[in-house]
Amino acid sequence: MRAIAWGVIVWLAATAVASAAEYLELTDFTLIDGSDAPPRAVKSLLARDGVIVAIDAAGKRPEPEADARWTRIGLNGAWVIPGLVDTHVHVTRYADPRKGERVLLGALRGGVTAVRDLAGDARALGEIERLVATRSWTGPSLVYSALFGGPAIFQGGPTAEMAPGREPGQAPWARQIDRHTDLRLAVAEARGSGARNIKVYGDLTPALAAALIREATRQGLLTTAHATVFPARPGDLVAAGVGSLSHAPYLVWEAADTVPADYGQRINGAWSGVAADHPRLRALYRRMAERGTFLDATLYVYREMKNYAPGQMDTSWTDAAFAWGAAATQQAHLAGVRVTTGTDWFEPRDEEALPHTHDELALLVEHAGFTPAQALIAATRNGAAALGLDDQGTLQPGKAADLVVLEADPLDDIRNTTRIRFTVKHGTVVPPR
Repeated sequence: MRAIAWGVIVWLAATAVASAAEYLELTDFTLIDGSDAPPRAVKSLLARDGVIVAIDAAGKRPEPEADARWTRIGLNGAWVIPGLVDTHVHVTRYADPRKGERVLLGALRGGVTAVRDLAGDARALGEIERLVATRSWTGPSLVYSALFGGPAIFQGGPTAEMAPGREPGQAPWARQIDRHTDLRLAVAEARGSGARNIKVYGDLTPALAAALIREATRQGLLTTAHATVFPARPGDLVAAGVGSLSHAPYLVWEAADTVPADYGQRINGAWSGVAADHPRLRALYRRMAERGTFLDATLYVYREMKNYAPGQMDTSWTDAAFAWGAAATQQAHLAGVRVTTGTDWFEPRDEEALPHTHDELALLVEHAGFTPAQALIAATRNGAAALGLDDQGTLQPGKAADLVVLEADPLDDIRNTTRIRFTVKHGTVVPPR
């Protein structure tokens, strides 16, 4: 009995130590909070256990507990922005099973505090998500996806390799479907894999794509689709209630009289013959804005695809696709569509370099007509909203202490987002590389 009593005392003591409050206070900086408010000088931002409790007079400064741990960092006039969100990554496609974790840690050090993985091995992704959620490992918040497509999608390439040890297209997170599929069961199994997002990929008719989107929404999951699913066009997906459309260049198919039932035709868009402000496209942008559909533009991957695997793929079309996609992104933004910063290739070749999310920000400003402030909102508030991360995206009392401290003003030059002093994730300071 005495041994049990001592065991309880030791357990209680360990619990008390583990639960000691952690405070982080940042002082003397300019805050760009991710809302529509102008930048402002801040004397003090205080976070408790990873949540902002006060910014100057906003919120309430608690009386610190006797055993609380307190870290105060003077920023001496630095700039603070919300953590960046990359809405289109793939982090489990490497032969080295630990590389995904290294890529994510490098991204966090580079200012990215949340990502949406748009198809990979859910077994590996689920473990990364668990580590981040339990604070066993410091990395970006992770929302991952289950990919659904028609038979042609799983005949080869990366989509056929998403579930090693399983028949292609037969894993809950990499599912081949047709009109006979029990979508209620298939979506439930995807949800059971831990996926919070359904990716509607390709080789799906308008009716089947719409049924999938509606069932996923009914079961409480987010939805993302390639902007054209072949033969389902962008307007079909928006009408069905899709949450995000990925790849701005594929919006061009909305203006086509017919859309081929062949996903391979995506590289043959009429980018030189259809204006980004074509009447059918203007109508599409209006519907996207009205329905709250996000545009995950992914300009960077089209700009740089020719450098991804030189000589191994046809990239003769990518320059035209990039230019048209940038123009379409500008038109969509002007129509009120919320744009996010997804890259589809966010990991640098050199693991010591910054994530390409910063390049996507720069492309929005330099090629799609965004102001630096608008690009920052795309990369923070809009990205968090697209991922369903209500506690992230802006810096206000009650929101997560996920932020980036910069050496220079990003509103003067958007490329100043690369001048990182350090990142904070859930109140934990993460130094740069």
